[in-house]
Amino acid sequence: MGRVDPGASRLGMSGVPQVVPPETATDAQGNPLLVAVDRDELFSFSVDPTTKRVHTDAQDVHLLNMIVNWLRMLPPQAPCPPPPNILQKELSEGIAEEKAKGNAAYRKKDYETAIKHYTLGIALITSRPMWESSSMIADELTVMLANRSAAMLACEAHIEALCDADAAVKIKGAWGKGHFRKGKALAALQRYDEARAAFELGHQCEPDNEDFLQAIAALP
Repeated sequence: MGRVDPGASRLGMSGVPQVVPPETATDAQGNPLLVAVDRDELFSFSVDPTTKRVHTDAQDVHLLNMIVNWLRMLPPQAPCPPPPNILQKELSEGIAEEKAKGNAAYRKKDYETAIKHYTLGIALITSRPMWESSSMIADELTVMLANRSAAMLACEAHIEALCDADAAVKIKGAWGKGHFRKGKALAALQRYDEARAAFELGHQCEPDNEDFLQAIAALP
């Protein structure tokens, strides 16, 4: 796998043991095995030459491989890390497509299909690189969550509808639609006092929106 230089006290300038990987060690795919140090523990890993993904059973490298995937999506001339105004065109188009398909299914009252597309859209949004605009990601995510909340409510999945609406409110607090969806889910759960509070908060965000007043009036 790799070995520590036998000079027991021979440490580098950083205090890390000098590691000499063997020339013939490979993983199951034939990729050379390398050695790294995490605190005081040595572990082996390999790198796929095509995808540049790191493979090891000793550490959780999910985030590292996610960053690698993000970097491979960038144009060659992009700086590293790139500024937030560089967006992944294919990713943005995929998000817009899933939203449109979800909305079309919702209008047809095919709520299960709508939920599927909104869920795929949410997965795409949350896969955006961490250096992209957080406000843009928040806008995309809250809309998709609110839409899925409405579809969940139509399927009488009231708890799931509340979870989506509550997540949208936590991401973007001063947003009337999020509070409206939350109020609707709470009302369906017969939690009328909380529903009234949610509608009132939403009405503060959108004072001219009469939907909130009608929703409050409809509560028992």
